[in-house]
Amino acid sequence: MPTCRVCGKSITDELEREAGRTASGAVELDPARGTKRFWGGQWYYFDSLACRSKFESAPNTYAAE
Repeated sequence: MPTCRVCGKSITDELEREAGRTASGAVELDPARGTKRFWGGQWYYFDSLACRSKFESAPNTYAAE
């Protein structure tokens, strides 16, 4: 189970579970289950959009060495 890179909380296993579809058929995910961001060639996982925003404002602070 992934953990949030910013706060360290566990993220639900249902992160990738489809929550719906857009009008054009694209998959929608529920950000309340967690979210992720691809940066520097690696996926980073977050428990909330707020944590993802903190990461995006200073990625080098939270990125894995």
